[in-house]
Amino acid sequence: MRLRAVVAGLLLLALSAVVFTTGAGRGAAPALPLPSPRRTVSTAPQRPPAIPERNVFEYGGQPAPVPAPLSPPRAAPSPFRHEPEAPPTPPEPSVRLVGFLRRAGALKAALAVRGSVYVVGVGERVEGYSLLSADEDTGVRIEGPDGAVLALPPS
Repeated sequence: MRLRAVVAGLLLLALSAVVFTTGAGRGAAPALPLPSPRRTVSTAPQRPPAIPERNVFEYGGQPAPVPAPLSPPRAAPSPFRHEPEAPPTPPEPSVRLVGFLRRAGALKAALAVRGSVYVVGVGERVEGYSLLSADEDTGVRIEGPDGAVLALPPS
């Protein structure tokens, strides 16, 4: 019985040591409130906020200038590489075959000469060009004002 009393005393002592070292099981002690900084009241008169010099509801005062279109930069020719120049484009012919039509059973050619379209039959002449022959499969042959004969294929 004496042993039981000693064990009970030791248990009570161990339990009290645990309770006192952990703060009685309530968690950490509450933090003390820090003193709040004192607010200072300014006795100087307050100035109203500055008024902006521009209308804040408009973007900019004047429209932005339109920049000039930029052309792509041109690369300097390389002394080590020769780039062939593009062949010159042939001049637009002053006469071209637009198409064919039949009038009164005869085949006629529609020719565009200097921007105007004419309906011409074989042997007829318009603006210095004479129609020598017309065929829907092979095209037309015309004689120009300088006497040169041109063959125009159908388009």
